[in-house]
Amino acid sequence: MSERLKTNLLKYGITGAVCLGLAALYCVLRDFGGMSVVEKYRALCDGFTIPGLIALCVGALLWVGNDGFFYGLGYCLDVARKALLPGGRRKMERYYDYVERHRQKKVTGYGFLFVCGGACMAIAIIFLALFYRLY
Repeated sequence: MSERLKTNLLKYGITGAVCLGLAALYCVLRDFGGMSVVEKYRALCDGFTIPGLIALCVGALLWVGNDGFFYGLGYCLDVARKALLPGGRRKMERYYDYVERHRQKKVTGYGFLFVCGGACMAIAIIFLALFYRLY
């Protein structure tokens, strides 16, 4: 097996297991065994919606952060940290240098979050359709 395939299987497997675990935890905390069929569909829909939205939102934050949306906030926090902490008062970096340094350290390989989040949302939509068919 190639190294890329192993990495992808690991990323998708861990993310899928976390999403399924969160959905199962939601259903267990709602006393899934004592529910009617309609309520089970609703609980499963809610259970898959939560991890799906979390995965999609984390992926969206990484995507937006890579485009430089948070550079200004990060620079302000870095300057504040250097100014307020003892021993942190070194030569202050200019904003342009900060941005250029961070443009070279972009995060890559987070598309699996969109795929796993989209799969969870698709499962949630299926359970929503089943819920409304019986409701």
